[in-house]
Amino acid sequence: MPRLTTVSESTLSENTLSALEPVRVNGKLADVYLQFANSEPAVRAYLGMEEALRAGSLNEQELECVKLLVSEFTQCDYCLSVHSFKSGKAGISPELQKLIRQTNSTGNIRFDIIVRLVSSLFRQPGALSDDLLAEARSAGFTDQNLVDICLTMSTIFFTNITNHINKSVSPLPAAPTI
Repeated sequence: MPRLTTVSESTLSENTLSALEPVRVNGKLADVYLQFANSEPAVRAYLGMEEALRAGSLNEQELECVKLLVSEFTQCDYCLSVHSFKSGKAGISPELQKLIRQTNSTGNIRFDIIVRLVSSLFRQPGALSDDLLAEARSAGFTDQNLVDICLTMSTIFFTNITNHINKSVSPLPAAPTI
């Protein structure tokens, strides 16, 4: 049972309804979006950030790598379920998903750098180390990639913690335990 009210679409502004349009599936909105819409400015900002990510410099697998890892760190069962599914659709095998969530080497240099960057930014206060930044740059990460990783972390953290307030339950199968 969600803790946040599921807002009726009929009460939402045209701006919010327009922002929600891309996340409709078969003409329907997932309840979680209507629960996030308790703050129309917040749901519009979140959806705008997601739109920016789709136009950004990270590919779908890289975005899902970040989202899986942050969801693991926050233990958001809803987002782990959703992003395990989306990662699979993006071509990340269940074995790779497990390695990402465990912060183990995947054998994919970009995933491994993303895991190290996200882990450091999420878990260690203060500035990112010069050594890790240099390693990311030598692996081909651009300034845009670095900023897009931060934006991805921000969007998934918003959904993770809002789902914690809401006790959201995913309609998808639970993520495998690790």
